[in-house]
Order: sequence, then structure tokens, then C-alpha cells
Amino acid sequence: MKILNQHIAAMYLWAIALLVAVAAISSYTMHTIPFPLLVAVAIAAASELFLTTFYLKRPLKIPISGVITGLIVGSVAQINAPLAAAAVAAAVAIASKIFIRSKGVNVFNPAAFGIVVAMLIFSISDEWWAAGTYNIAGLTLSIAPVLLILAYLAKRLTASASFIITSMVISVILAPAAYSLSISGIDALVFGINYYLAFVMIAEPKTSPSKRLHQVAFGVAIAALITALALLRLPSSPILLALLIGNAAYSVSRRLSIRMHRPSAQQVSSTAA
Repeated sequence: MKILNQHIAAMYLWAIALLVAVAAISSYTMHTIPFPLLVAVAIAAASELFLTTFYLKRPLKIPISGVITGLIVGSVAQINAPLAAAAVAAAVAIASKIFIRSKGVNVFNPAAFGIVVAMLIFSISDEWWAAGTYNIAGLTLSIAPVLLILAYLAKRLTASASFIITSMVISVILAPAAYSLSISGIDALVFGINYYLAFVMIAEPKTSPSKRLHQVAFGVAIAALITALALLRLPSSPILLALLIGNAAYSVSRRLSIRMHRPSAQQVSSTAA
């Protein structure tokens, strides 16, 4: 689709539509206007526009990627976080996409990186309020699973699924009594998963593997890391830290893979001969 003579991929339009819908429904049920989210979107868009235009010297474009990053930052951080914290998280997120790169691709999930930095500065926490669950007729329901469309469009559904399955298995192993074979037990197990993390952040295509087997390993590793970090009771978010560690590990493995498959000078010379 073209907007103002700029071609925008359908995946980005779906991302904005779904992220806005989930945040809007969640904020409506919480009877709260998410001002930090609005600030995060504005700052992320402005930061991307400024850095790409004046630092990278690229043509002026609609900052679609910045809008998406701001939506994620504002949806994951506390809904009542200080506006300065939301602004810093959004600005750092965009800066990380441009300044922390490996082989032309950003290393860390931008939103996760920005929020962690803001957590260290402002002592805020991650709330994942847009991925909240709702009690309807005695059952726990969530609108976040609709975000699986984003993972499908990003071709990272395998990574998301492996994270979800591993998280369920770990939950049953650690607390078998809590997840009995009852409607309430199964309901708690199914909707106790962070689907926003699974379908949006783990499935982010630039910071996660594309090959299916690698996606399985990535999803399993993130779930296991979250559990390990939670057991260590670290002051920062185990979820975001696990994701960033997974991003870094994938970036290193990607770099090593490229180096291993790069032809050596001897091979190049022999081929030329």
C-alpha cells in the first residue's frame, strides 16, 4: 500500500492496527487513558524521523517503524509510568536500532532495550498492561492471542509456538497442582502465557532467526531463560532480560555463521584462477 507516495508493507499496517486495537481495548477496560503510550509513540516517531533524516541522510519518510516501536514500549511499560520514562525508553529504543547493529541489523529488540534502560534510570517496571486478561463468566480470557497474525506475517510463528509450549511445560513441572485437569486449571495454564511477548517481541524478524529449527531453539531458550532469571530474583525484569540475552546470542551466532560461510582469500584466488 502507498501512503503519501511511500510504499508500506502490509505487515507494518497490520502491526499498527492490531497493537492499537489491543491497547485501546485494554485501556478502555481499565478506565485509563494511556498517556505514556501516546508519549512513547510521539517520541519514537520523532526520534526515527530525526536520526534517519539528519544522521543517516536518508530521504524523508513516514516513521512507520518508530510508531510500532512506540506502541510496544507504551504497551509493555507501566500504564501510569512517568512520561519522562516513556520518552527516554522510546528514544533509546530508536537509537539502539541505529547505533547497536551487527552486519547491518540491529542486535536487540528495540522496545525491550529501551524499557530496560528506562527501568534502570527511573525504577519503573514492565507491566504488559495491553496483554491483560479478563474474567468473563468465571473464565480467564485475553485478547492478546489475536496478535499471532503478526508472528505469522513475520514468518516467526515457530519461534512463538516453541516459546508458548515450553512455557506451559515448565509451568506444569514447577507447579503441577496449580494446573490440574480441570477447566479452571487448563484455563489458567493457557491464558497464563504472555502472548504479547510471544507474538510481538519474540517474533520480531530482525532480532530472531528465520530458519525453523533455529526458531525452535530460540523460543525454547527464551522460555528457559525467563524461568532461570525469575528464580534468581534479579531486580530487573526477567522477561525483558531473557529476551535481550536471546537477541545477543542470536546476533553472535548469526555473525559466526556468516564468517564460517564466507570464502577465504585462498578460495577466492583459486576460483579466480
